[in-house]
Amino acid sequence: MSPAGEDLTPWHDLKVKLKIGKLFGRETEIGINGLFNNVFNSQSNLKQMQRAGVNLAGIVIYSIENKIAQGIMERKVASSGKINLMDPVKFHALEKGDHYYDWTKTTMDALVNNPSPPAGIAPKNASFKFINNINEYDAGDTNTVHGILILEGLHNFCNDPFSATAEADFNINFEDFKQRYNTKIFAVNIPHMQDFPAANHAFGMQIIKEELFYPTGSGFTDWGKRLIKKLYDEKILIDLKHMSFYARTQLIAQRGLQGFDDVPLICTHAGMAGCHSDDRYKYLNTRPKLQNGVWRIRHHKLKGSVQDTAFNLSSINLYDDEVVRIIRSKGLIGISLDQRILGFPTDSVAYQLNDYPYDQEYISHSEAEIFFRGYNDPADVPFYVPGENILTGDEAQVHGENSVEYHYYYFLNQVFHILQVAKKAGISIKEASSRICIGSDFDGLINTLDCCQSAEELDGFKSYLRQILTRRTSFWQPLSIKKSEVNVDELLEGIFYNNALEFLKINFR
Repeated sequence: MSPAGEDLTPWHDLKVKLKIGKLFGRETEIGINGLFNNVFNSQSNLKQMQRAGVNLAGIVIYSIENKIAQGIMERKVASSGKINLMDPVKFHALEKGDHYYDWTKTTMDALVNNPSPPAGIAPKNASFKFINNINEYDAGDTNTVHGILILEGLHNFCNDPFSATAEADFNINFEDFKQRYNTKIFAVNIPHMQDFPAANHAFGMQIIKEELFYPTGSGFTDWGKRLIKKLYDEKILIDLKHMSFYARTQLIAQRGLQGFDDVPLICTHAGMAGCHSDDRYKYLNTRPKLQNGVWRIRHHKLKGSVQDTAFNLSSINLYDDEVVRIIRSKGLIGISLDQRILGFPTDSVAYQLNDYPYDQEYISHSEAEIFFRGYNDPADVPFYVPGENILTGDEAQVHGENSVEYHYYYFLNQVFHILQVAKKAGISIKEASSRICIGSDFDGLINTLDCCQSAEELDGFKSYLRQILTRRTSFWQPLSIKKSEVNVDELLEGIFYNNALEFLKINFR
C-alpha cells in the first residue's frame, strides 16, 4: 500500500504516520497508531517472529478487497496522501477490484524474493522460507521462520470475481500460481470480508463504512460447491472462518455428499459465540430490523464461562455445536487475539449510564429464512430480557478500566469454554485440549489484546496465563472443570506449539 520507492520488505516494521507539513522549517510526521488502536502496527513481521523465536507459522497471502480500499479512500486524510503507508494511486487501483491475482503475486513475490532481511533490519543469519510439508520443518533452526502458505479469500485467484469469466479465470490463475511458486497451499478461506460469488460471508467489518460489507448472498452457489471439491481434491483445507452460518452448515454437509468426511474441519482465527446455534438469535438487545436490504441484529453480551468475561455472539464466531464438530473431525481451532472477536466490550460513554453493551451484525436477507428459522418475519423475533447472565454497562466499564488484566481472562474464557462444551458432549478434556492453538490474526487489521500486541509478546503472554492457572484458585471456582482435571503445562504448551505441530504432522505431508 505504500508509495513506490520506499522499498519495504516483510522484514520491516510498519509505522503509520501522518504528514503535518513543516514544523520549525522541517517536514514533520507524527505517529497516529494510537488513533487506530494500533491496528496498523506491525504485529508479526518476519523480524518480530524471528526475534520472538517463532519459527513455524501460517503465512497469509491477501489481496486487499476493493471495498476496503474504497472505504479507506472515502476518508479524506487517507485520500490526500498524508498517511505515509497509504498511496492513493495504489488504493484507487485496488478500488476497481479487477486485478486481484496481480496483487496476490506482488504479495507472494515480496516474501519469496526476500528470504533474508536487508542490512541492519534483523540479524544476518535470520531467514524465511515456505515449506511444502512438515518434514521440511527444522524445529531446532530458530534463525529461520518456516512458513505454511494460507490464502485468505479466494478472490486472491480472481481477476474480477463478478465477471462472466470469473470461474475460468480463477482456474487459470490457480494453476499459474502452483507452477509459478511451487509452494503447497495448506488452507484457504473461501469468502472473506465482502461479497464473493461462490459463498456468502459473515459480517465482520466495523472500522470502515459498514454498508460496504453487508452480506447479500445465500450460502454456497454452484461455483462454490465445485470449489469445495476442487480444494479437497488438491488436499487443501477449507477454513470455516468468515463464512456465514448457512455457508458453514452447507460446507459440513458437502463434505459428506462429496465423500470428504475424513477431512478435518479447521477455523484458523476463531472466537466463540458462547451458545448453541439453536440460540443464535436468542440474546438480542432489540428486535431485528430490515435496513438497506439486510437484517440488522444486536446481541447482548452473554457472560463467559470464566469469571469477569463475556462473549461476542455474532455469527462470525463459532457456535458450541460447531466446536464439537471440529473436535470430532480431528480438526483444529486457532484462537484469535482480536479483543472484539473474543467478546471484550468496545469503548462507549453509554456504559457510564449502565447501558447494556451489544455486538451488532447484519444478516443477508437471502439467508433470513435459514438464520431466523421459526419466524416467517424476522421482525417478530423478541428481544431478550437481561438477567444476571448478561454483561452490564457498569461491568463493561470496569473491564475497560483495567483491560490488560481482563484480556488474559477473555482469552482463557475461549479455551475453557471449548473444554466445557466438549466435556458436556462426552469428549475428553485431553482430546479437546489437543484441538486448540494460537490463531492470532496478527496479519490482519485487528484490535489486538492489550496484553499481547505482537508476536514478540507471545512468550510473556503464555507465562502470565500460567501464573493465573497455577496461582489463582479463584479462577477455577465458577468452572465445571476442576483444576485436577487439567495439566496446566501440557495445556499451554499444546495451545502455543505442540497441538498445531501434531496436527501438521498428520495433515501437512
